[in-house]
Amino acid sequence: MTDRGPVTTGSDEKVDFFEDFVDAVLDLLRAARRTGGAANAVAGDAISVPQLVVLGAIDVAGDRGISAVAERAGLAQPTVTRALVALERRGMVERTPHASDGRSRCVALTAPGRAVLEEKRQEIVGRFAELWADLPAGEREHAVSLVRRLSAITDRLV
Repeated sequence: MTDRGPVTTGSDEKVDFFEDFVDAVLDLLRAARRTGGAANAVAGDAISVPQLVVLGAIDVAGDRGISAVAERAGLAQPTVTRALVALERRGMVERTPHASDGRSRCVALTAPGRAVLEEKRQEIVGRFAELWADLPAGEREHAVSLVRRLSAITDRLV
């Protein structure tokens, strides 16, 4: 970050590590952006991260329709629709008319879709378990708190 002189908070209190904090948050955002693009394929498979997120959202909200899936996934509805088309083409999901709303469609996982979702969940949980094991026991509670706070900060920035 460029030097802009003394940094103060809203209460005009000088903060020693404020610039380091800003740099760290920006580094986190850059890393997240790189991960979203560079790691768009999950562990060597032809399934993208958004498609995997959509599969998980379908598992929870598919019977309530595509807009509920989009909300659960935290993705825009056009992104979810594109993912659904690709997943349906690959036989991982099926869309059916909604029982009470003819304009809406329900979405359900097929057996192959459920299998991919469970396999990928296990892979991801395994990766997180490795990261967790690398943290000293005394830092784990702080890590959880910090990640939650950084997530909230990120949400407020974008």
